[in-house]
Amino acid sequence: MRFSSGRIKWQDVALTVALLFFGLAGTRFAARLQTGVPLDVVAYLLITVAAAGLLFRSVRPLWTFGLTTIAIAVYLAMAYPFGPILMSGVAAMYAVAVYARIEYAAVCALLYALVILPWWNGSVTSWITWSAGWILLPAAAGVLMRLRRRSAVDAREHAVVSERLRLAQEVHDVVGHGLSVIAMQAGVALYVLDKDPAKARASLEAIRDTSKEALDGLRSELDTLRGSAPLRPAISLADIPALAGRMREAGLEVSVEVDEVELPDNYQLAVYRIVQESLTNVLRHSSPGVTASVKVYAVRGELVVHVTDTGTPGPHVEGHGITGMRSRAEALGGTLEVDASHGFAVIARIPLPS
Repeated sequence: MRFSSGRIKWQDVALTVALLFFGLAGTRFAARLQTGVPLDVVAYLLITVAAAGLLFRSVRPLWTFGLTTIAIAVYLAMAYPFGPILMSGVAAMYAVAVYARIEYAAVCALLYALVILPWWNGSVTSWITWSAGWILLPAAAGVLMRLRRRSAVDAREHAVVSERLRLAQEVHDVVGHGLSVIAMQAGVALYVLDKDPAKARASLEAIRDTSKEALDGLRSELDTLRGSAPLRPAISLADIPALAGRMREAGLEVSVEVDEVELPDNYQLAVYRIVQESLTNVLRHSSPGVTASVKVYAVRGELVVHVTDTGTPGPHVEGHGITGMRSRAEALGGTLEVDASHGFAVIARIPLPS
């Protein structure tokens, strides 16, 4: 069984009060019209029990069905008139379909219909028609409501997972790039510390700037996670030359050719991150003397991001970096390929927005 919570909700109390008032008041008129005999205390007690069962509809839906159905069965067996008490049965059937498993709802619908049958005064055909309207219809409505709620929950969970993956990718790109540059600059500083203090100072300054940028990026993502992200300038294609400059300071010679293309912010961020991760991989895995080139241009309705290096060809294993770059490209309807036959190349093709 599926329970939505462990407490009786105010909506359950309100529904119970409404059904109780409707049942007690409406059945008096039904008795006058059908039998002309006033109701006794037992009839009112059964009407109260049938309505009271709805108090547990969201926490114990099968209890609701059991109490309400038994009360209705005894009520009809004592030859009391058909009347508003049956509305409690409709509400109970709906509650089972919403809050319990679908199999239980089907069994309860059949049991409820069979409970009514012995006291039905019309034909079997009219009983089937009545059951369809008063039992199957509320059950179907309950199942649809259950599926709608489940769909809404799934959509929220999917959004949460997607946002977590996006944040994880951003943190990986920001921190991974920063640590790679810092490690490279620290190595340079240690190597030239005694021979060339000025060069060592420049490397230390680069470490300071890169660590500050990485910390700012990490802080921004954490603020986003907390829901308190401040406004900050969007990363754009115009930032790629500065990125290349930091890579040169870390010892990787990079050439850059970026066409001026009008793109939404999310496209520009994706391109920047692809270039950043590609250059970080070159810096991390290449040998001294390797150079890289970055080309970003539009051709035949596509934006092409082409990052290559002059490293030695060899086998490669796709890690989080390449997987993240591919995810960014595919999120915009594009593709990303890698080629290690001549150095290493990353080629992303992203359809231009219309």
